[in-house]
Amino acid sequence: MRLHVTRAAAVVAVAAMASAAPASAEPMNPIPGNGFFIVGPDIAPGLYHTDGSASGFQVWVNDVPTQDSMCLWFTYSTPDANKDNVVATNMSVGPMYANINSTVKAFESRNCQPWTRVP
Repeated sequence: MRLHVTRAAAVVAVAAMASAAPASAEPMNPIPGNGFFIVGPDIAPGLYHTDGSASGFQVWVNDVPTQDSMCLWFTYSTPDANKDNVVATNMSVGPMYANINSTVKAFESRNCQPWTRVP
């Protein structure tokens, strides 16, 4: 079987594809508890809150929780995970906030419950 497409039909199809607006995704809210996110396309600037560690178990050594038991986050001045560009960081087993202001270019979260934007 041979498919025959006229030149006019092909031009119309290409023009329709070119004029279609790309699908725009809304920034995530809540932000997943694990991942690296670019401010702008992935997440919006703002103040975010998490209920803390997503770890189902807490391991403490000498009354100090291990890093695997804690929620850890970083903000970056560039859109990559280069630790030389960390603006702020924090870790906790309990609830905490992260301020992702307009100068921050990326946000990384590890072992945290989802982050919800505070109105």
